[in-house]
Amino acid sequence: MSVRLVDKIQRSSPTILAIGDIMLDRFIFGNVHRVSPEAPVPIVQSMEEKYSLGGCGNVLRNLINLGAQASVISLIGADQAGEKIKQDLKKKGISTRFIVESKSSRTTEKMRIVADGQQLVRVDWDVSNLTNQNLNQILEQISKKIADVDGIIISDYNKGVCIESVTKEIINKARELRIPIFVDPKGKKWEKYYGASIITPNLKEAENALGKLLKNDSDIEKAGMEICNDLSLDACLITRGPNGMSYIGKDAKFHVSSEAKEIYDVSGAGDTVIASFAIGTLAGFDSETVTRFANKAAGIVVGHIGTTAITIPELKEVSN
Repeated sequence: MSVRLVDKIQRSSPTILAIGDIMLDRFIFGNVHRVSPEAPVPIVQSMEEKYSLGGCGNVLRNLINLGAQASVISLIGADQAGEKIKQDLKKKGISTRFIVESKSSRTTEKMRIVADGQQLVRVDWDVSNLTNQNLNQILEQISKKIADVDGIIISDYNKGVCIESVTKEIINKARELRIPIFVDPKGKKWEKYYGASIITPNLKEAENALGKLLKNDSDIEKAGMEICNDLSLDACLITRGPNGMSYIGKDAKFHVSSEAKEIYDVSGAGDTVIASFAIGTLAGFDSETVTRFANKAAGIVVGHIGTTAITIPELKEVSN
């Protein structure tokens, strides 16, 4: 992948709307020197704490870093975590006017405690009680925004935003307007993604959705075609961790080897894949070029600890 290619993708600057579950990622970094006298657990001496956008918020971070004009439709709670998300979005120049605030839900927050480069524990907070009023607000925001974008990413973390009525409304409206829809799926029931353009599951998600193990390239290709046919998709990009990625579509089938030199943390790697694949596609590149671009980006972010978005300087460095 050449530096010229990276520059062209960045300059394309497409307008991309991310719709899905936004969350707050919280990291506590420290060291361990002793075991607690209260229980057989390590005592972490906290050295640093940081917050970042997670879920579809991490998709946004990747899109912005790659040069896209990004916007988001999502749901937060009326709480401190929700306020931190809004503040972070504003700092990044992203409008919060399409963020629905719910008094009956808690903003999803994930806290990871990392000691000496090793994640010890993760604590999650999420209570999603999507009311009819919230649902109508989300659908109203979609109607307002959808005609103004070049592409849509559905970032489903199964936290309440991407329920069937919402995803079907997005896909139906986007198809009418001939806007490509890229889906990062969750769960076993994928019928709600019917009619999208491209889906990007990881291997385990594809196996769970199909109810069978996928052991080799041949299995992957058959599974990809089954997913495309069942859901009327143009293509399926299956990420396979250390074994790279497999693209199965109407236009081509191929496999690419992993670009990761060392894997420290896969948190958010799927967000990087779908963001880089979407912006590369909208920039006009063919499926193999875009897949290799996404593979390169994913190989970089898994070499960092914590949820990390890809950056242009990192891409250029590995392209030299």
